[in-house]
Amino acid sequence: MKRHRHKIIKPKCLNYGDTIGIVAPASSFEVDNFKKGVKHLRKIGYKVKFERSMFRKYWAIPGHDEKRAEQINHMFADKEVKAILCAKAGYGSIDIIPYLDKKVIRQNPKVFVGYSDITVLLLYLQKIANMVVFHGPVVSGEIHEKMNQHTLSYLLRLIAKPSAFGKVTFPYLHALKAGVGRGPLVGGNMTLIVATIGSSYEIDTDNKILFLEEIGENFGVLSNFFKLMKRAGKFRKIRGLIIGKMVKCFNRRGQSNGIKSIVKEVFADFEFPILYGFPSGHMEKKGELHFTLPLGVGVSINTHKSMVSIDEPAVV
Repeated sequence: MKRHRHKIIKPKCLNYGDTIGIVAPASSFEVDNFKKGVKHLRKIGYKVKFERSMFRKYWAIPGHDEKRAEQINHMFADKEVKAILCAKAGYGSIDIIPYLDKKVIRQNPKVFVGYSDITVLLLYLQKIANMVVFHGPVVSGEIHEKMNQHTLSYLLRLIAKPSAFGKVTFPYLHALKAGVGRGPLVGGNMTLIVATIGSSYEIDTDNKILFLEEIGENFGVLSNFFKLMKRAGKFRKIRGLIIGKMVKCFNRRGQSNGIKSIVKEVFADFEFPILYGFPSGHMEKKGELHFTLPLGVGVSINTHKSMVSIDEPAVV
């Protein structure tokens, strides 16, 4: 018998002139870069709202987790705010989860964008509110006047237009295992996905297309991550795997070409398609493309065409 998933909740689209709320759920960020990001958002036609408490020196220090959670609760509750972006990632997002207001979030689904350490919040929001979330750029990192314009245009197309994005392909995408697959998209940063296994908001990969990305890990650690996820059953029922660029990952001799051997070993017994090199998440250098991925919507993967297709709207 075919299992039907609960209907995904899609947030309302961001319109020109709407207010974007900015939160800082993780470690401290570069204030000058933050100001540049805010300036650029305003320049392209949006109002911006944030709480100045995020600039305080104690912000990311243990013991202030509740304060960082409160700003997110406030932004979800604020009727003026139509989308929520993160100031930066870093570390510490997992510590604020006990203080997030499930009722407020469920009653006010909104566009929520972030990546890296924010992965835990993306997983949490999907779990408690069954809402579409966005693996995309942060304000003090990728958003500025000289940002990659495709990063911005793709983000806005996904969160401001209630239509399917359609097909995307890049010349550096290549197949590590051939095939075609289709399903709702889930995923994010590997370190954080592994860290949540065993929690109430661990990733659900059954019948999904899974996206994974990472930065700065040696191949021994990456291999362990893949094997831990395999033992936890996270690959058993997936319909396809999209792997990011695995930025600055290496082995102990400084070499950087071990992904294929890891994939060959871990996924030898699986038949689903695997694409490598998708540009979402961490970048190798400033100004590279960061493609926003809408987590929770239906996508397709076709390795024969080195293609990913976002098959349904992410917003309404």
